[in-house]
Amino acid sequence: MTGTVPKMPQKQQVYEVLFSKEHVPCIHRLKMAKWMLLMLWMSQYLSVFGADLFTSLAQLKGLARLEGALSQSLDDYLKEQSEAPQILRQFADHVRKESEIARGNIEQYVFHPINSFQLVRRFVRHWRELDSYLAMGTQNDLKWEIKVNRPAFPTAKDFMGSISALLRIQDVYNLSAHRIANGELHDGNFSGGLGPDECYELGVVSHDQEDYEDVTDWMREALMRMSPPYKYSGALLKNDVLEYLSWAEYQLGLLDEAIIHTKDILDKDPKNEQAKVNLNYFEAEQLDLGEANKDKAATRSKKMAKHETKKKESLMATYKRLCRGESRKIQKERDKLFCYYSKNLPTLQLKPIKVEMLNVDPDLYLLHDVITDKETQHLKKLAKPQLKRAFVTDINNGNQLPADYRTSQSAWIEDSVSPIAKRISQRLQAFTGLSLEPPHSEPLQVANYGMGGHYEPHFDYVQNSDGTLPNGEIGDRVATVLFYLSDVDAGGSTVFLDIEEFVNPKKGDAVFWYNLDKNGRPDVRTRHAACPVIVGSKWVANKWINERGQEFRRPCTKG
Repeated sequence: MTGTVPKMPQKQQVYEVLFSKEHVPCIHRLKMAKWMLLMLWMSQYLSVFGADLFTSLAQLKGLARLEGALSQSLDDYLKEQSEAPQILRQFADHVRKESEIARGNIEQYVFHPINSFQLVRRFVRHWRELDSYLAMGTQNDLKWEIKVNRPAFPTAKDFMGSISALLRIQDVYNLSAHRIANGELHDGNFSGGLGPDECYELGVVSHDQEDYEDVTDWMREALMRMSPPYKYSGALLKNDVLEYLSWAEYQLGLLDEAIIHTKDILDKDPKNEQAKVNLNYFEAEQLDLGEANKDKAATRSKKMAKHETKKKESLMATYKRLCRGESRKIQKERDKLFCYYSKNLPTLQLKPIKVEMLNVDPDLYLLHDVITDKETQHLKKLAKPQLKRAFVTDINNGNQLPADYRTSQSAWIEDSVSPIAKRISQRLQAFTGLSLEPPHSEPLQVANYGMGGHYEPHFDYVQNSDGTLPNGEIGDRVATVLFYLSDVDAGGSTVFLDIEEFVNPKKGDAVFWYNLDKNGRPDVRTRHAACPVIVGSKWVANKWINERGQEFRRPCTKG
């Protein structure tokens, strides 16, 4: 095939602006254009900064309260502005309604990812733009309040994190764009729907990730919501959507659809040179393939997913399947399981621990009602002021670094600062028979997961493949206790990939397992993961027990 090759759509950010050219005085249009360019620059470069607000739902409640306060100030401002743009009054009405819903049950509001996404989006898009608009005029209370609270505004990184959260939920739980756009992520938990601009933005990010099936899903949803009976009046153009849609269809080998939608572009814009080039290329390729090769073309996929290896694809496929509650554990393995009361020590006689065996070899224990509501509330109260982005350990050098495959915030609680944390350690010591005295165990790590919060498959042991430990480590993590400090409305399960097991979070329960065998070697069958939270807020606490100090409590095997 000869001629000019097709090109992907030029990446552009389409903002659903509060003030279009019709709403802003002529002398201010240049300033607004500069502001839009600045926001575009921020969306590309500001990802290295920010407070990672999207990684903890606990912080989003404060953001919802802030918007409620700003909404009241905006209403007061508009009462004094007889000539305020109508679009600004519509925005004020929208924010007021959202704030009223949030005040009804603020936790239920922010714990739904659609609401959280739209909340972050309003601050990144509209409240910042309103700040720029007010800067053109004289000083007023609203202008001052926005300026004072600007440091608390989400960043472009938070906005991208919220988009990634929705796409992660869509991917792992196999949800359609239509269902998500309707706010129907889980039965009994609904929110307001998404508009065309928001669907388009989700499609653009899917394009950046080369997930072309999701691109077609979101762009088709955006087109539908730009047409009757939807009353769309934003700045997004259908051709912007069609360019991404036709390109994604071409990448998937859907040439017939790509040609139809490219022709739609030219119907609306006959002078679009790139669309002409693309159309000629698509039609020529369709002709070259011929009728006999259409099936082959329909199954072709260029640059699909994320260039993962087959091993990675298989691992992630198992992870997603277990997150959906689809276990393939055979009945022979289930027949080995049993429940019992652990009361072998005097300290457990009055209140034995209810234990459910979830797997035998490697042993996986579910401890029911092992901590009380009072204890969970105490731990969360201690942790909230200290929450910071959770890091992972680089096994090559022992350095701590943030990672996209873990979205949560955590805090460390020493037994010495909390009698309750100390009491929990003593309870674990009685059940496990292991020493939890410092330095034989790490402080309790309390974590709150963010929007679509997750932690992809990993091991808790830290030793390298050659058996050495990262710098600064005095021993490996022989065992893990994972406490659930909250219930979760939907999603958020802990899954164990090799043993085909999943555990749904239930406040007060805990999971216990050994990461090392009795000879100190890693048990690779303990690979586990935290599934994305769909709806709700997930709080957990990790207690890692060190192999040092356990020599006589869990001795090595002979020989």
